[in-house]
Amino acid sequence: MAETLRTVVEQDMRLHTLGHIETKLKGNRKERTTFVIVEGGDDLAFYGRFFDRRCVAMYYATKLTEEGIVTTGGCAELQNIVKTVLEGGKTDKVLGIMDTDYRKYIKDYEYPRNIFHTDSRDMETTALNTPSVNRALSQWIPDYEGKMRTIEPVLRHAGERRILNDKFRIGCNFGKCKISKVFDDRNHTVFGDWKQRYNKAFLHASLNNKRKNTMQQIETVWNLCRAFVHQSFHSYKQECTFDVLQGHDTLLLLSLMTANNSVYSIQAIWEKCFDAYKPSDFAQTRLFAAIDAWQPERGLSLFKAAVA
Repeated sequence: MAETLRTVVEQDMRLHTLGHIETKLKGNRKERTTFVIVEGGDDLAFYGRFFDRRCVAMYYATKLTEEGIVTTGGCAELQNIVKTVLEGGKTDKVLGIMDTDYRKYIKDYEYPRNIFHTDSRDMETTALNTPSVNRALSQWIPDYEGKMRTIEPVLRHAGERRILNDKFRIGCNFGKCKISKVFDDRNHTVFGDWKQRYNKAFLHASLNNKRKNTMQQIETVWNLCRAFVHQSFHSYKQECTFDVLQGHDTLLLLSLMTANNSVYSIQAIWEKCFDAYKPSDFAQTRLFAAIDAWQPERGLSLFKAAVA
């Protein structure tokens, strides 16, 4: 189960990631070890099932603060770790797997060397977009398809706002623009005016940021205007649903829609996705194909037999 694997992952991450790698590179097996870096503990539990751990050392991205505290680093630190290892010159057997997020909508974006990305927007949406996972959730959650039809427009709208935020550098604090603001707890469904509620929260979280000075606030207003003009001419409605939806928001709204989120919690739903997603599913992804095409010229065979 995901929870059990997560516990193991946490116990294994007592040092920051670059510290772990440096220690490994001093050992006798450095020539036979490939380092795979992912964003977080859940990612490590998810992807770790598919790699042959006899020749692969996997870590999620952590960093050492100035105070000497190990903290999670996420996507930015993942890229920094891979870049640092490559520039160190001791090995080129290192790769990173990160969420695609909304980089496909950023003009001329190029992934850094040895960085690979999810098929859909993130790990969760990639799983949700898999037939085996869809079947498992349909059999477990009452009226799963109906619930997804209800929340999809909401999640797509929120995802479009996230795309605009990234594309136009709006600087929205999404911690203050939570998808739960559009949910009616009393009636266990989204509010009828969910769009107005979310737009209000988005503007508030973009404009009322105390960390921005006056010039930055003016720049935010300008960027918001550019973003909304852009959206009036460029619709994202034709984009694949799971390229636009944000995974955690999807799991949250789906949990709330069940009206029994003690049973259908975010964690419980994700564990159901985790268990339903098999090595054969991973073997069908573009992510697998990209890594599989990358490894032969380095003489590597990184995947377990069930995947390869």
